[in-house]
Amino acid sequence: MGRFDDLIEQSRELDRRARGVQGEQELLASDEEIDQLAMDYNAWFARTIEALPAELEERFRSEYQGSWISHKIKHFFEAAGQPNALVDEAGLAAGLPYWSEAYESTFRAPLMQQQFILTEAKQMVEGEGGFRVHLEMLERMVRRLPDFLAPLAERHAGRPAFVIEDEYDLQDLLHGLLALHFDDVRPEDYAPERAGGRSRIDFVLKNERLVVETKMTRARLGAKEIGEQLIIDIERYRSHPDCAALLAVVYDPDQRIVNRRGLEADLSGTRDGLVVRVVVVR
Repeated sequence: MGRFDDLIEQSRELDRRARGVQGEQELLASDEEIDQLAMDYNAWFARTIEALPAELEERFRSEYQGSWISHKIKHFFEAAGQPNALVDEAGLAAGLPYWSEAYESTFRAPLMQQQFILTEAKQMVEGEGGFRVHLEMLERMVRRLPDFLAPLAERHAGRPAFVIEDEYDLQDLLHGLLALHFDDVRPEDYAPERAGGRSRIDFVLKNERLVVETKMTRARLGAKEIGEQLIIDIERYRSHPDCAALLAVVYDPDQRIVNRRGLEADLSGTRDGLVVRVVVVR
């Protein structure tokens, strides 16, 4: 099974255990058992948040947090053994729940919604036309570019070193690496016209719906200029029919970008449905 299948299966086991906490009018689980269930749920919750696409996190969290008017899983753990103070014998006869935080409404129902979100995430990540698995793999690959380049700088028998001197060298290198992993790598594509201009895209992975853009810092092209270029590029790529995600690889061999993590964080994210990942490597 895949990662999301495992998480869904684990949620079913959590549901089975939660179902055994409350009887009709008596608590069937000890405080220690409820505390352990809460700990196991929280550990599962953390694993799930780590796996979810960012745009699904808020919906998933809300099924745990709830609100003052809509109690969810958090409230179940806080008061699983508390009777409903507003329900008397007449209320019970009318079918109102005995428990203040009843399993069916405050645990099972929101957990089912979380399972639905997991199913949605599985389709987004692993389904036909999914791109996230490939995006994560590409990000890991480009972050290791310095390790890949190190042995090429000192070759055997005096052979000339492979040195990235400009963006064309960087594109040639990435083209070869992409061809190792993907069947259809299309260089030199163009984004649709926008405001009278067209923007060249370095590589399109059509089947995976990924665009790879390369940048290389140089004199008069530092963090500010790179950031401005990428902001314009992102706006253009949003209209590309084969672009669900953009990976921007910024090669910075002279360390002109002082706060590279800040640049990555500022520009990465989801913008009007386009997933953007910026990676600065040195």
